[in-house]
Amino acid sequence: MSKGRWLVDRDTAVAFGGEQGEGPTALTLLERLRLRAHRSSRAQYLAGKRANWWHNFLGIPVVVSTAIVGTSIFANISSKPQTAWVILAGALSLLAAVLASLQTFFKFSERAEKHRNAGAAYAALKREMDILKLGLETASIGPAEAYERLSQLTEGLNSLQRESLDVPDAVYDQARREQDLDAEGI
Repeated sequence: MSKGRWLVDRDTAVAFGGEQGEGPTALTLLERLRLRAHRSSRAQYLAGKRANWWHNFLGIPVVVSTAIVGTSIFANISSKPQTAWVILAGALSLLAAVLASLQTFFKFSERAEKHRNAGAAYAALKREMDILKLGLETASIGPAEAYERLSQLTEGLNSLQRESLDVPDAVYDQARREQDLDAEGI
């Protein structure tokens, strides 16, 4: 067959051009995209969990310290508290204000939600790729449809990467390690 035509090799892999064995096949390209979508999904979910942890790490002390300060103020309304109690209440109040400011500034709750949404979108895209892979393996999808769907999936992946929050390298590396150990064979 001539260059630029679709081929089906003995493994029913549809090739994007050249003679058998030349160039990437639709299945190999699709598999790379599936792995990337799966890893990105996991990384986004992990980043969401990390942002949620920070939200709680800062938020719980805010709630506790403001409750303590509020209770101590009402308990000591009718009496003159010792100077140490006043200083401690002031320090707790200051700590609560600083932690609340950090929580508001970094928007950990909002970031966690955005990461979870991105993770779900990557997972949905990966499931679409799974369906396309099945169609290619069973040769139930023609070359033109396969090319069109693969182009759409690639654009969807590119769009998600542009719109998603960045994931810290350590989190992405963790997702890669988990993917390498995945027994389900993503």
